[in-house]
Amino acid sequence: MAPGQPYDPYRRLLELSERELECAGAGRLDALPQIAAERQALIESLPAAPPASARQLLVAATLTQTRVTMELQRGREQALFSLRRVLQARRAARGYYQSVGQAPAAPRVDARV
Repeated sequence: MAPGQPYDPYRRLLELSERELECAGAGRLDALPQIAAERQALIESLPAAPPASARQLLVAATLTQTRVTMELQRGREQALFSLRRVLQARRAARGYYQSVGQAPAAPRVDARV
């Protein structure tokens, strides 16, 4: 919110959505629960029927939330792709160990999960 501007909860809702989009796009997922909690508290304080003057801000916030969802899905896909590559590399490493007659070491990472 700009200094000197009156507090507008609908504008604040849009600002929170924009901050969430920024964090999701930058991979700062640890910041998302706090933003979500603040957004939820703000939503609970709003009247059941928003004023007509809030329409544009609510539409913009909704569109921004759609972009947040897309960013999170993109991040999930990247994580799954990376995990697939790690698993492929591990299988290849086991194959190399077996081809030289050595047993692979016990998977320590899997034991911790």
